[in-house]
Amino acid sequence: MIAVLVTRPGGESDPLVQALRQRGYRVHAVPTVQTEAVALDSRSLASYDWLVFTSARGVDVFAQLPTGPRFAAVGPETAKALRARGVEPAHLPATADGADLGKTLPDVEGKRIALVRASAADTDLPDILRRRGATVEEVTAYRTVEAPPESAHSLRAALADPDLGAVVFASGSAVRGFVGLGGPAQLPAITIGPRTTARARELGFRVIGEADTRSVAGLALAVARALAVEVKSNA
Repeated sequence: MIAVLVTRPGGESDPLVQALRQRGYRVHAVPTVQTEAVALDSRSLASYDWLVFTSARGVDVFAQLPTGPRFAAVGPETAKALRARGVEPAHLPATADGADLGKTLPDVEGKRIALVRASAADTDLPDILRRRGATVEEVTAYRTVEAPPESAHSLRAALADPDLGAVVFASGSAVRGFVGLGGPAQLPAITIGPRTTARARELGFRVIGEADTRSVAGLALAVARALAVEVKSNA
């Protein structure tokens, strides 16, 4: 049985872990990055024109979502989290990518936009929105902690699995966390999208698969495709 290492923050509760096990893989769930929620008062965001979320985790930090702004989501998982809270996103880009969201968000010139995301997020999204004439407030919903020490033992155990075929990364911070915990770049990588692929390659990984969509289903399919090719080529 082929084994896969999943590095997302959810650990055993990550739906990707269950999706891969249903496909017949042995899965090691070892978070190489963790998030710490930041207390936010939704009332302070009620006056914005747009409230933009780049992850489902950002949605979850709010005890109550503000009324007033229009809502935008970076991708299907984030949109699902909003809908679970009774909010239908007014905008969802065709490609689940921050840059695409920044380029396609409608009616932004002269508008106030609250961008809810992680502390270690990239700058392309706010930069694009500002170039389009928006006033952007970057709101830290959660802090990103790379290479959490409590994952070190579990990572060593996973890396000792002789059937380990690949490591799955859903963010550049997860790649850095993996390396920070002593993970080897020689392990083939499967990523959630182009930005994470670029970061993995910068750190020396051979990327054998990339998800077409930034979702659990997209990542699970990328794993199935990539490892099937790897097994065939090594046969």
